[in-house]
Amino acid sequence: MKKLVALALVAISASVASADATWCQLSFYSPGDLMLPWARSDVYGLRLDLPYGNNKGCLLGADIGVVGMLSDKMIGFEATAFNLVDLASVKGLQFGAIANRDRDFQGLQIAGIVNWNEDESAGVQLGSVNYGGGFAGLQIGGVSWMTGNFVGVTFDGAFTSRNDFTGWSLAGFNYGLKDVSGLQMGGINVAAETSAGLQIGFLNFAKHHEGVQLGLININSYGFLPCFPILNFNFIR
Repeated sequence: MKKLVALALVAISASVASADATWCQLSFYSPGDLMLPWARSDVYGLRLDLPYGNNKGCLLGADIGVVGMLSDKMIGFEATAFNLVDLASVKGLQFGAIANRDRDFQGLQIAGIVNWNEDESAGVQLGSVNYGGGFAGLQIGGVSWMTGNFVGVTFDGAFTSRNDFTGWSLAGFNYGLKDVSGLQMGGINVAAETSAGLQIGFLNFAKHHEGVQLGLININSYGFLPCFPILNFNFIR
């Protein structure tokens, strides 16, 4: 085991020894201006953004400061006011006092205002607003909007919208744009295209729902009646 650890350290040291990498970076403004060491692209260790850091390479380790930007991947821990990894993937723990913006994310993501992931992400996401292409895991927020597929559990105070949804959604207003499968619970539940499972709310609407609706008003074009209070159901595809 000790030999494996020693070999791993040697391999990492060899990769970091290039002129484009550093163990520790103190960044006051931007690469080539007020950044120590000068114009490094990769950081394997600690980056301090005081107040702004922007690297064209990757960061493996910890990123702490006010505004942190990267063009390549980030693996580790990131805690700033703004985490702006627009074109890169992030794995680990990301805390943005105001915002996190990534290409895709895997791990735990926490934002004071918004988590914005362009592509597919997975893990646990906490934020006032959660926006992205797709997500798998647990999502908690005030408003969540996914343009792609969602698989997992989501709790939102006001509004949640999904393209395709599989799992459990609890919100004031649940909106499924295409295929919804699982449990929708909220004040208003909408499945704009096809849905299967259970809807529980004051108003339940589905164009074609296979399953049960429980609520004050239940609308299902394929239900035993198109509109019926308390209970509506359909078990035919």
